[in-house]
Amino acid sequence: MTSPSPDRSTGAERPSARRILIADDAMSSRELLRTILERQGYVVMEAEDGAQAVDKAPNFAPHMVILDLQMPKLNGYSTAIALRKIAAFASIPIIALAAALPEVSLEQMTQAGFTHCLVKPISPTRLRECVTDLL
Repeated sequence: MTSPSPDRSTGAERPSARRILIADDAMSSRELLRTILERQGYVVMEAEDGAQAVDKAPNFAPHMVILDLQMPKLNGYSTAIALRKIAAFASIPIIALAAALPEVSLEQMTQAGFTHCLVKPISPTRLRECVTDLL
């Protein structure tokens, strides 16, 4: 395994080609997450909803998935369940994004296979720490 290459813009270690799939129906949320993660050296792909995330995941082969819980077509819980049924995604980290703590059901989170949950608004520092810890 090769060591991470330095990120020239920050001097920080860059994750070697680590790919993260983000699914959120709010463009502003996707753009914020993308900006934070790309500045850390991650390769990011966006999906506008859960169905699109499930479609894109096999070709993109993400090392991590970040899912908004409230999305059209497939919500975050259903998307996580669908991804966990695909062998390649059975054990990768899947992070839930919740608008508020009351919307989070620990039982549903466990059943869907989520690894962690972040509550919006997301602190860039907290996002970076969470992603680093899980990858």
